Amino acid sequence: MPAKRPTTTKTTARSRMLAQAEEKVRERLGLDTLDTRKSDRLDFHDMSVASIRDAIRIAFDAGFAAAGGAPTEQPSDAAEMLGTLEIKKKTRRASGGGVWVTGSIAGHTFEALVFPEHAESESYELGDSRISKLWVQEHFTHRQVAAFERGWDVHPTTDAAKRIVDLLAAGLAETVFGK
Repeated sequence: MPAKRPTTTKTTARSRMLAQAEEKVRERLGLDTLDTRKSDRLDFHDMSVASIRDAIRIAFDAGFAAAGGAPTEQPSDAAEMLGTLEIKKKTRRASGGGVWVTGSIAGHTFEALVFPEHAESESYELGDSRISKLWVQEHFTHRQVAAFERGWDVHPTTDAAKRIVDLLAAGLAETVFGK
């Protein structure tokens, strides 16, 4: 009889990720189990297309992560989120002294128009941030989760988007202009 092959770390990690994805889908669909119970009453369910779409998104993210892509769980702690901040491009505007900043943070892409000084009118600025325009999009869904252009066009739609907006408002101008 051939010797049993040891379970590899990669196989174990894959199994763990699959189990986590199955649990998330089960919870999102509101099911007691994903096991077949050989009963129409127990194995067939009516559900909304939104629930099915969310289940597909969960499965896609898990598959992407298993293939070596980004992790399915993005950091939710502010310090961890800030640790993922990457400024990819800064472009000075020809007039007005502002800088367009493009970057990523915690599984999101952002673009912001940042100024060295505060705006003449408070309503033109995101809080006390020196940001007059900000756009935030989720990486995987490409869904816009926040948009500010001298006022809110789209208030942050997720908890992560709220934290990202707060983090960028608190320190992006200082990062760009050093003051």
